[in-house]
Amino acid sequence: MVRNIDDVKAELRKLTNSKPVHAAAGAGVLASQTLKELPWRLVQWTRDNPPESLPGRANGYVQTAQSRANGYVQTARNNANGYVQTAQSRANGYVQTARTRATGGYDKLAEHGKKALNGQSSTTQSRSTTQSRSTTAQSNRELNGKPKGKASSSRTGTSS
Repeated sequence: MVRNIDDVKAELRKLTNSKPVHAAAGAGVLASQTLKELPWRLVQWTRDNPPESLPGRANGYVQTAQSRANGYVQTARNNANGYVQTAQSRANGYVQTARTRATGGYDKLAEHGKKALNGQSSTTQSRSTTQSRSTTAQSNRELNGKPKGKASSSRTGTSS
């Protein structure tokens, strides 16, 4: 197949009129312009950032970083101290509640003992014991006033 020069020119025109060829040519032009401007940009950057100023600027960045880090550490300490104080306060409340409940139980035991030593009837003691056990079963099903699960059956232990 023999081609003449006009056929070759027509094929070249088709290729050079395509978008990908235009894009490649455009990229080349922009790269060339940027490279031509590079020496001027370096001179301008050096004027704006003289080499003597670089150590001072670096120290400024270091100071800023240290200051921010110290602030973050202080914030973390404050938060941790707040959490510790909250935990201590709650623990003190739980201990106080336990003491109050223990004192109430102790007083009930003393009351039962006093009645027993005074010779009161076992029927009175039995009713009182049943009431006490019912209250104890109720408090065992609760933790800090909140139900702690399915209630278990309690033995009343009444005797005739």
